Amino acid sequence: MSEGCIILIGMPGAGKSTVGPLLAQKKGLIFKDTDAIVKQMDGRDLKTIVAEDGFEAFLDIQQKVILSQELKNCVVATGGSVIKSDTLMQFLKRFGTIIYLKVDFKVLEQRLAPERKLARAGGQSFRQVFEEREPLYIKYADSIIDCTGKIPDEIVIEITGKRCR
Repeated sequence: MSEGCIILIGMPGAGKSTVGPLLAQKKGLIFKDTDAIVKQMDGRDLKTIVAEDGFEAFLDIQQKVILSQELKNCVVATGGSVIKSDTLMQFLKRFGTIIYLKVDFKVLEQRLAPERKLARAGGQSFRQVFEEREPLYIKYADSIIDCTGKIPDEIVIEITGKRCR
């Protein structure tokens, strides 16, 4: 695995924001969450951006914000929709290794609370979003970690080859 950043990609509910801080701590790196950065820089929740401006505008805002980031010595948990932008994925690839946290659809469905919104085009079901994004996650990943049935510490061990405690 290359030095520099570790970029975690995957569907909402895959564990990027849970595994990311543990991985950063284990590797002695900074943790960054792109959804949190977008929210901080825009001043609105992601669901509010989508509701007020639309999904395509959200993708534009997300891209501008992420492209403005300096990524050094960090673990980055990305929003699930970053994969929709080849520009963003090429940008992220320049800074390190992209790891796809793969989780079975049924597990993702169980993890996501019914009221949880995710950035998607109007009318798309969660299954449609999954089916659209899965091939893109595979395409851009340098490594794929099957996270189904694993706790976060096990995923970190698999990524680093080292125990968390």
